[in-house]
Amino acid sequence: MIGAALFASGCASIVHSGSRTVTVNSQPAGATVTILKADTGAAVHSGATPLTVSLDPKRGYFKGQSYTVRMELDGYRTEEVILRPQLSGWYIGNVLFGGLIGLVIVDPLTGSMWNLSPDKLDRPLTANQAELLRTGSGFMVSLLADTTPEERAQMVRIN
Repeated sequence: MIGAALFASGCASIVHSGSRTVTVNSQPAGATVTILKADTGAAVHSGATPLTVSLDPKRGYFKGQSYTVRMELDGYRTEEVILRPQLSGWYIGNVLFGGLIGLVIVDPLTGSMWNLSPDKLDRPLTANQAELLRTGSGFMVSLLADTTPEERAQMVRIN
């Protein structure tokens, strides 16, 4: 009976079946996070940092799901990170423990053969140029030919 159980199950399915946990943080905290399926653009989750979310790693039979994580905060540049499916090391364990059924049927059907990478995001958000100029805490380099007369009147020589 133990041999039949090992033969009928997948190694990766035993170790970590179901969704994968992804942690998203930003500096500063409070950024709006939208997680989209990369293939369809469908939103699957939205919230604010810091957050932890469970995502399904499978897209179909032998296909892993990619996600786009978008972080937005007023006054900061929007950051996007792609979460990609990565073959689980436990899937290879089917060669020794899970057998052919685990290798070809169970783990590919359940999606257990995939992990999501990276599983921890900790991003510093970069202030956008408009915010730096508005607060007077930064500067912008521009070609004189690309500026309007009004912008030229506000320019300060720094050398």
